Amino acid sequence: MRSPAISKKNVQGTVSPQEVAEFLREHPRFFQDHLDLLEVLEVPHPSGAAVSLVARQLDLLRERNRSLQQQLEEILQVARDNDALYQRLQQLTLALMDAKGVEDALASLEWGLHEYFKTDFVAVRLTAPVLESPVEGLFIPTESADRVLLEPMLEADKPECGRPDPVRARCLFGENAAEVASEALVPLRHAGLRGILAIGSRNNGRFQPGMGLLFLSQLGEILSARLAALVAP
Repeated sequence: MRSPAISKKNVQGTVSPQEVAEFLREHPRFFQDHLDLLEVLEVPHPSGAAVSLVARQLDLLRERNRSLQQQLEEILQVARDNDALYQRLQQLTLALMDAKGVEDALASLEWGLHEYFKTDFVAVRLTAPVLESPVEGLFIPTESADRVLLEPMLEADKPECGRPDPVRARCLFGENAAEVASEALVPLRHAGLRGILAIGSRNNGRFQPGMGLLFLSQLGEILSARLAALVAP
């Protein structure tokens, strides 16, 4: 018969060590049916001064399980971040598609990058075609020396991130160049349109060499196609 103390504990919703031991004796296959518990239980395995091989193997399995769990959490976080990123890109794309003209598209671009991506500075400079525009500095004249600064970037035809070159920064960001601590430069090329999208940040760690460029490439393709359609005769 069980003692009154044990019965009282049962009423309170707790289990005594004696009851646990009795349960395990009555169910000797319990751990065979619940192997996952071995990953969290500390099971003594006396072996004198030597380290038990079984205990060592169990420690390794636990460590591997923790490592795999951490990797899974990191993968899930990357997936969540990418999902949020593409949702913001979709919102920006819709805003560009609604634009009725070049000026409207540039205003939507600047607002979207500030609102969705917390950027500090946005600039677009086009080397082709060269048209009249109320947007100051949008089209670079054929005889301008700024073309020499931007042409290598256009020929590389891939985004570039890092610390800004002071001379090129003045060409792209104008009077705000001194405040730009890091930048992302995205070539714009589509159906005869050529230019640069420049995104600047006051944070010198925001845009770094080696960071992922897939999003910037996709943004460049979307903006290039939309501007090419809007500047077409």
